[in-house]
Amino acid sequence: MKKTSIYPDRSQELLTLFEKAGNPSKLMCVPIDYAKKDHLVMFCNGNGEVLRKPFSVKNSVDGVKYLIDQVNRSCRHRHIQSDHVFFGGEAVSSYAENFANTIQAKGWLVANVNAYDAKKQRENLQASTDRIDLMGIATMLLNRRANCCPAQTGVYRNLRTLVRHRKKLVKMKTEVRNRIHTIVDRLFPGFLNEKKSGLLPFSNSSLYLMQERFSAPQIRRRQRGALIRNLEKRGTKKAEQVASKLQEYASQVLTTPEEYTATLQISLASHVNHYRCLFEGAQQLVNEIAQLLAQTQGAFLTSIKGIGIVLAAGVTAEIGDPFTQRSTDQLASYAGIVPKVKQTGGSDGPSITSHVSKRNNHILKDFVVQSAFHIGRYGPKDLKDDYSRREAAGQHADFGIARRFVRISMCMMRTSQVYLPPEMRSTKIKSDLRADYYLAMWPYLRDKWSKANALNIALAKDRPLGQWRYIIQEVYGIKLKM
Repeated sequence: MKKTSIYPDRSQELLTLFEKAGNPSKLMCVPIDYAKKDHLVMFCNGNGEVLRKPFSVKNSVDGVKYLIDQVNRSCRHRHIQSDHVFFGGEAVSSYAENFANTIQAKGWLVANVNAYDAKKQRENLQASTDRIDLMGIATMLLNRRANCCPAQTGVYRNLRTLVRHRKKLVKMKTEVRNRIHTIVDRLFPGFLNEKKSGLLPFSNSSLYLMQERFSAPQIRRRQRGALIRNLEKRGTKKAEQVASKLQEYASQVLTTPEEYTATLQISLASHVNHYRCLFEGAQQLVNEIAQLLAQTQGAFLTSIKGIGIVLAAGVTAEIGDPFTQRSTDQLASYAGIVPKVKQTGGSDGPSITSHVSKRNNHILKDFVVQSAFHIGRYGPKDLKDDYSRREAAGQHADFGIARRFVRISMCMMRTSQVYLPPEMRSTKIKSDLRADYYLAMWPYLRDKWSKANALNIALAKDRPLGQWRYIIQEVYGIKLKM
């Protein structure tokens, strides 16, 4: 029977380490206050007794060697086993990341504490020095309130890095698009409105026209035949109609004075080049992300209609290893999709539900809420109906379905199973019906990975999705074609 603890926020890794040591005095905690040049380090045991007063360690290779050597010396002197030692500090910044990673690569446990919570553990709340901060970090670690995040190492860390990098590129791309709109509104108003110009905005043809000698008068004066050939070359359908509508519209708009046109064209060409770079970079990252996602249990999330490679990778990267992650209730709170509840005055006292907490993983929240929105529009019928019911009842449908999506995702990843509608989950269902369902959903799943150029990698026999495909084919005697 699973035991219930009044300390649900405690790190399971640190709890296990304390239990393994048996006696807190036979365990060593090494709190670190990271800095760019010199870290401040202290040794203490599980009872909070200081074994060595704070001292400085260089943020270098020699600093790591010196710290490990001092830890080993202190362990031998006090008869503490080396596997009963753990390190910890506030969330590692880029300048100290290599230092922490090197210690972790040598087999030591390195935990992270929340800077806001560590601040509240200081003895003096009005002053802040390295030594006072270090004591707050040590208190957090000894209270086992630290995070040994499942997404901190291995393929999940690489996936998180690429997903967050792509998210930043997309944000930058949106900023550049807005700047392009501002300039185009002066050179050729309405050009980026497909209904007016007939041309799909930011398509290859649109970018080509904006990149050189772009303005309404110059577009109007271009030779019709050359314009049609250029549009066809860049994939525009019905190029003759588009060219005719574009030049006709160009003769009807207001234009900027000629003395400003050349300067605006130079600025626009620079922005278009920037946009192309960001677009190509984001597209390339999707392929790399898909290859990493194929190595994780998160690949099964792509079997849900409405959830593509990017959303599945974003959720997986922030959750990390599902087998070491906490309960779905805690995960939903971590994602910031659980509202605050306040109740007092005994069991009969009313409860007040307010907004969600601002302390959450904002990136995970963004991905799960986006996933809920897509499920409500394009997802499986049972989830779409639930989304519509919540909207009709005046509920926050995105948050409600997001919480359900988190539970479904964790179940799918832990059981290595694709999404099954309610009628297919019964153990009494006929195998023929379930086989027909797999054959029907397979083309949609295959196309998602094909578009990311990662189908062969995802369906390799040593990958989770590939193993599932092999088992399904053997059990049901069907062929899920590549």
